[in-house]
Amino acid sequence: MIQSYRYVCALLLISISSIIQAVPANTVVATIPVGVTPDQVALTPDNRFLYVANSNDYGITGRHSVTVINTATNLVETTINDPSFDEPYRIAINAAGTIAYVTNSNACTVSIIDIATNTVTGTIAGFDGPSGIVITPDGNFAYVNNYGAPCGVGSANATTVNVVNLNTNSIIDTITVGLAPAGLDITPDGAFVYVINYEDGNPGTGTISIIRTSDNTVIAPTITGFSGPFAIAIAPDGNFAYVTNFGSNDFAPFGTTVSVVNLSTNTITATIDLSIQPAGVAVSPDGRFVYVTNFNNLYAGFPMFTDLTPGQGIVNIIDVATNTVLPPNIAVDQGPSWVAITTKGEFAYVNNFTSNTVSVIALQSFQLEVEGCKTCNIFLTQQDAVNKLTVSATGTSLPVTYSFYRDAGLTDLISIVPATTNPTIFLDHNRDPNVNDTYYIVGTNAVGTTSVPVSLTVTQNC
Repeated sequence: MIQSYRYVCALLLISISSIIQAVPANTVVATIPVGVTPDQVALTPDNRFLYVANSNDYGITGRHSVTVINTATNLVETTINDPSFDEPYRIAINAAGTIAYVTNSNACTVSIIDIATNTVTGTIAGFDGPSGIVITPDGNFAYVNNYGAPCGVGSANATTVNVVNLNTNSIIDTITVGLAPAGLDITPDGAFVYVINYEDGNPGTGTISIIRTSDNTVIAPTITGFSGPFAIAIAPDGNFAYVTNFGSNDFAPFGTTVSVVNLSTNTITATIDLSIQPAGVAVSPDGRFVYVTNFNNLYAGFPMFTDLTPGQGIVNIIDVATNTVLPPNIAVDQGPSWVAITTKGEFAYVNNFTSNTVSVIALQSFQLEVEGCKTCNIFLTQQDAVNKLTVSATGTSLPVTYSFYRDAGLTDLISIVPATTNPTIFLDHNRDPNVNDTYYIVGTNAVGTTSVPVSLTVTQNC
């Protein structure tokens, strides 16, 4: 006869380490050679392919190109070469994943790539050193900022943004903004485009112009206080923007910060110290983290601007809730200038301008919360003391398994439990009820990324 029954649960324990090759979060898992001086990366909406704009800043004949990477294998699928490319700089891909638009920063055109065939099918003319490009959520229009080029007013002298009708592939409006607009982003609802203006690259002189897309007018205020702004990323909820302060294009004075802009008040509300020359910036899909590349190239022969010397490329992680920098500093190749994140937040792709490579970083796309209590099963004269652990996960790519350890070094593995439910319950049997056991729990998602261990000491009764 059963005298007492507190909790009984049968749990299938399996090991799938042979199926998923686990890697720690925030580590580089692949380095891919691409073209000459890659300036930007862009993912297709299904995340199957990564397009890399190789700007060929050295002017090597025939090396203006776009590299296409298969993200399943992290290998180059093809390299697109076309006479229309002239320092290809930025890429925007439409929501359907059928067309990529490439700005040619040393020319007056945007090249159009048919993604099905990876061929250039046409160009749009009438720009002046086009650099940044964003597409409206409805896919009908693009906004392209003009930095200036030899075909127009010269580098860093332009002051306009062009509006392009993507149904006719023609410019339909020109909007005056600040000096040398370096990049732009669009709010999730498509109502506003925020344009960062480099101005002269000195501390505090950079600005943001705000374009209202309903009538393509610049509205007040002009946001001031940036230092050679290089890139801007708007959070998925549209509440904040993050602007990298690269500093002077002469690399002196150089910048070391990211500005946080409240889009409700259009004011800078925080300034975060990072490494040398913050460049690319992207917000995780769940809005919890901001990833920033630090270019870190300086002239050893200053003030004569000779002997450009690259340092260690670094990617910083910012906690959005606190606007603080989190560990680790992720080391990549030299001259990281841009970062793109997959829609589930599983990987970041960083193009390294100086090294001619792309680094692939496994990201932690989920967070764990763990609770525990003591219980027991009594059957006839025998008693089984049990620790009951409950693991809950939130995020964009949740764990498929949990590993439970008894030590912080993760050498004493208790078991691996499939995360078939959320939360997941694990029962550790035959424990000493007078001892408070400590556990270390690691989650692993479908692509094999493992979380930082979460520790829990079980002290309370259920």
